[in-house]
Amino acid sequence: MYYQPKSFQSSRRGFGLVELMVSMSIMALVSAVIITRQSAFNGAVLLRNQTYEIAFALREAQLLAVSGGDETVRRYGVYINTADATEHQYLIFKDEDSDGRFDVGEQIGLTGKLDSRFEIREAYIDTTSHNEMVVLFERPNFDAKFYDSTGIEQYDNVAFIDVARTGVSGTDAGAVRRVEISKTGQISVVTY
Repeated sequence: MYYQPKSFQSSRRGFGLVELMVSMSIMALVSAVIITRQSAFNGAVLLRNQTYEIAFALREAQLLAVSGGDETVRRYGVYINTADATEHQYLIFKDEDSDGRFDVGEQIGLTGKLDSRFEIREAYIDTTSHNEMVVLFERPNFDAKFYDSTGIEQYDNVAFIDVARTGVSGTDAGAVRRVEISKTGQISVVTY
């Protein structure tokens, strides 16, 4: 039988304190990276969803115009205002007086509201920024018409609505998304 000294037997048991501390540090670092990336991912997903809500409101107005929701009204649209008090809201309305503007009493349904963590940052017709913008659809066409705050039709080919995270000034995909409306009635959500 072979005899081993007692000191050799006790040194082979388990982990040392240094090894345990290194393992715990690596686990803490990996966990911190995962949690940070998860938060950014969740914000990007929520931003995309908020942008799609506006795109769906535009599509709803378009379908109401084409399908003839109310036989006396031929034009339906979405009103966007980027002022501080309304930067989280958009309205679907029927343009009863055909003036190209949203008037009190023309709203359909509830006011569309974005989550308070997001805002409608900018509304563009072509490359010109507008504080107020109306996108209208007129029966029987799918085509979009763009109006500024005075109700004057803008004969440009495209309009954009930028939805952004509140308080974030960046332009990356996690900070800003854009709804693009073409004159032919195509509505799409794109990265900035």
